[in-house]
Amino acid sequence: MTMFLVTCVCDEGVGENSFLVVEADSRLAIAGDMLSDPYRWRRFLERTTLWWDLTYYEYKYGEPRGWSAADLLARIDATSLDGGSRYQTRIHEVKEVQMLPDRPHVVPRPHHDARS
Repeated sequence: MTMFLVTCVCDEGVGENSFLVVEADSRLAIAGDMLSDPYRWRRFLERTTLWWDLTYYEYKYGEPRGWSAADLLARIDATSLDGGSRYQTRIHEVKEVQMLPDRPHVVPRPHHDARS
């Protein structure tokens, strides 16, 4: 399985509740899970137009949108943000995990100006 970073951000950037790391077979598999259970993914969808399409559309018209996982993934990739009212959702594959070397914590020395 591969790790993916799922985000939903506004113009203020990434916050502690705006991302999730998910293990899945593919971005398409995550989109398929979102399609089958949008309420599970509510925090990543509700601030985009996708939320209405996946939840209220069916309620209002009595039938689901009829999207495939590929359709939803294309719409996720098309989300964009503006000045705070629209959020952008993305699913990024984590291709590399950076491991930090095990070092003792070093406190930097204060810099002394030679002129003082």
